[in-house]
Amino acid sequence: MELYRCRICGEPGFGTELPSHCPCCGARRPHLESAIDYEPTVLGELTSKSRENLERLVELSTETTGFFRGASKVADQAEGKVLFSVLAQVEARHVTIICSLLGMESPEELQAPGECSPAHKENVAEARKRLERNLNLDRRFLDEAVEERIQQVLEAFIETATDELSFIL
Repeated sequence: MELYRCRICGEPGFGTELPSHCPCCGARRPHLESAIDYEPTVLGELTSKSRENLERLVELSTETTGFFRGASKVADQAEGKVLFSVLAQVEARHVTIICSLLGMESPEELQAPGECSPAHKENVAEARKRLERNLNLDRRFLDEAVEERIQQVLEAFIETATDELSFIL
């Protein structure tokens, strides 16, 4: 058995080999490392720009999490329910990661289902739109970030969003 930790969310795991993605936050395998070698990246002080950008991500990602939770409840097939449930879990984890970086509690509404269309097909289209919007913001915020830890987290979020978009057909 191999014990590992995710450098993005810090969650531990074990298995006969490293998974392709962190089961908690969706970070790709390169962000997973042996639990023995794991040392968290120290954040240090945030610039006001990074703080502002991260607060914006909390707001948008919380809304997106709610949308995914709502869409999971109205999906017309089991696959759609599972897809939106997983997307909600990963997005919620991203919010908790950002809140941790900001030194704040996660928003209460993070667990509530949000507004969505009663039509699954419309929710799929909206999911793609939201993921693309968040991906573009993550890229912009990455360009503006000077802190190594923020860069590391945003790079992982970009990879995860890219992976998520491949599931939304």
